[in-house]
Amino acid sequence: MEESKLNKRCRTLYVLVGILVAITIGRLFYLQIVQGENYRAISDSRLARNIPIKAPRGEILDRYGRPLVTNRMGYTVAIAKINDDKQALNQVILNMANLFIEKGIEYEDSFPITKSTPFAFSFEGSDEEKQKAATTFVTGKGYPADTTAAGVIDRYKKKYDIQDSFTAEEVRRIVGIRYGMEQRNFSSNNAYVFGSDVDIETVTAIKEQRDRFFCVTVYSEPIRQYTCGTLAAHILGRVGVINADEYAELKNKNYGMNDYLGKQGVEKAFETYLRGTDGTNSIERKIREGETEVVYSRDPVPGNSVMLTIDRDLQQVAEESLERNIKRIAAESGGGSGYDAFAGAAVVLDLNTGETLAMASYPTYDPARFNADYNKLYNDPQNPMLNRAINGIYEPGSTFKLCTAVAALEEGVVTPKETLATTGLYNYLGHDFMCNIYRVSRGNHGVINISQAIQHSCNYFFYEMGKRMGIAPIESYAKQLGLGEYTGIELSGEEAKGQVAGPELRKKNEREWYPGDVLQAAIGQSDNLFTPVQLANYIATLANGGTNYEVHLLKAVKSNTEDAILAEKEPVIKNQISIKEENLDAVLAGMQLVTSEGTASAAFANFPYKTGGKTGSAQVARGSSNGIYVGYAPYDNPQIAVAIVVQHGGSGGNASHIARDIFWQYFFGANDEAAGRTQKNVLLP
Repeated sequence: MEESKLNKRCRTLYVLVGILVAITIGRLFYLQIVQGENYRAISDSRLARNIPIKAPRGEILDRYGRPLVTNRMGYTVAIAKINDDKQALNQVILNMANLFIEKGIEYEDSFPITKSTPFAFSFEGSDEEKQKAATTFVTGKGYPADTTAAGVIDRYKKKYDIQDSFTAEEVRRIVGIRYGMEQRNFSSNNAYVFGSDVDIETVTAIKEQRDRFFCVTVYSEPIRQYTCGTLAAHILGRVGVINADEYAELKNKNYGMNDYLGKQGVEKAFETYLRGTDGTNSIERKIREGETEVVYSRDPVPGNSVMLTIDRDLQQVAEESLERNIKRIAAESGGGSGYDAFAGAAVVLDLNTGETLAMASYPTYDPARFNADYNKLYNDPQNPMLNRAINGIYEPGSTFKLCTAVAALEEGVVTPKETLATTGLYNYLGHDFMCNIYRVSRGNHGVINISQAIQHSCNYFFYEMGKRMGIAPIESYAKQLGLGEYTGIELSGEEAKGQVAGPELRKKNEREWYPGDVLQAAIGQSDNLFTPVQLANYIATLANGGTNYEVHLLKAVKSNTEDAILAEKEPVIKNQISIKEENLDAVLAGMQLVTSEGTASAAFANFPYKTGGKTGSAQVARGSSNGIYVGYAPYDNPQIAVAIVVQHGGSGGNASHIARDIFWQYFFGANDEAAGRTQKNVLLP
């Protein structure tokens, strides 16, 4: 009996031990397997963590080594994952959003729904495009196609375990940030950058209220500094935090989800040169007294400096003259032609190398405030974010007559000395085509040769050239001169190609080409559309004797760790066009007459050197004609080529004053002619 009781007690004890062992194993399984990653993250956050040290991007310099973009240190605010408490995280997120809104600081929110009620999808484009994008978004998330914006927010509210106590707009704020976190793979090893370049007042508020921001970290990192304000904003471009698509493409190149990279302009084009290599500190947290110790460290390696072909002073003058003259044209119009001038572009090229010396677009913006001002810039009807120099396409007007002249001379349908009696009204196949002088005064240009036709911009003369040749030679020479073709400038994806008028283009657009179209194309109308950088390169090709260079912005890459040049850009010839000397001389002589006696003579009166140029006026659907000027200097020893476009500028003569300012700066180093003048660029005999 006693033995039976003893056995029973032993069995009970074994069962109890077994249960305890099972509970212990189950608990260990839960802690190490089920919750292992979460507790490991908590442990790591308490005991050790790697703190990245962001490498400064390389500086961007002008052709003389003067800084355009450098770096300064600023504060970055990030949210770290400490535990798996979604509601606590949501509260911190809302606190951060409210703080930034209170301080007037922008933070990233790419969730495609408006931030206030009534909620609506915020996709861009036409109504049809918006609806299509919204449908794609909701069905891509597995929701019914008719799900409303409010319905999407409600689904995300449940997904992110957001409490009912929050208002609808508070829910939207949390959802927007949680959505961004999800896109950026937010985890215990990957904090979410909430804001960069945050002011010290906001940083202090975060540090003083640790209970409200318990999982927020603040650290210093390099911030881009634009040394000359708005200067060259469209050239320099901008940097931004990598997005999900970019990360998927670049993660194998050691980019992280919180890294910055070039988004536009030079920053994007030369990313591989400018990007540095991040360093790291591995911190071990001591249990006693909260002391820390660096147990591993790797210093960051700065990016290399990119030296551009841009002349900072010339860029400054180009931008200032462009803005000043656009405003002058509008102010002095008296309500007539040019009253609505509001935008434009100026491009300056070294015509013997293809180097871009200046490239201005107006209106412009402050690159340091791009993110803060984005909505304002995006909704501005004048579109200040558009780089009109390379992405604006314009009808060339009479500046195209130089191409028609070269084609006619080279095809042998006219000689440099041949004259033509012009009557002002040109009849072709029963249709009358008017010269400008006939339209204004019923006059004509009399008996003139091709140089004089360029001087007077005689439509009648070039109608006849178009009739004699047909469209094929005009198309061919235009493309050989670089019109309607990419120039090769490194801002890939940002340059418009433009187009040369012709039957194939019409066929591609499912439109018919008529016989009379060749006359319109010959004077720069019809379907001809070119960018200012193409127009400048076209003139450079004529002025240098027929060498069409690839346009470029890169001059050299300089090491930031040692005083050494890592790479230099050599001129690249895209095309060599053969033009007989006597034919080219006739065209250039006509350009010289334009600036000495013709439509640009007012701008170049008393200029120390002879120059060559051509004005143009291109009609647009509404408002004043666009004013266009192309030219080069000096006439006897060509060095630089320019192209100026003033939208609604009225006439090319108006635009020619900008070219004079640019030439003056290039040769004398000061735009103020009353100042003591010293020659800047020595002219070779």
